[in-house]
Amino acid sequence: MERLIRDKIMRHMGKKYSHSQYGFRNKRSTVLQLLKVLDQWTELLDDGNCLDVLYLDLSKAFDTVPHCRLLNKLQAYGIKGKILEWVTDFLTNRRQRVSINGCM
Repeated sequence: MERLIRDKIMRHMGKKYSHSQYGFRNKRSTVLQLLKVLDQWTELLDDGNCLDVLYLDLSKAFDTVPHCRLLNKLQAYGIKGKILEWVTDFLTNRRQRVSINGCM
């Protein structure tokens, strides 16, 4: 079910993404993004320019986004009706827990 919802949202959003958006789009993997940026960095360094790089780990970013803000963004981008209702229901009253060696 999640895949169906994701596919519907991705089709809707496809035209709204920046060309520089990578990571979760078809044929726009993070590996492709890394190759592109490495090519740009190499060109800068070959031309004698300086380069500073800042690495951020956003792997858990989705888990930290306030769900109400995410739902408002979806609405602002035109996601509505049953799809928005399903995502709202999916995100409402969710809890997480960690289990390590059987301890919660």
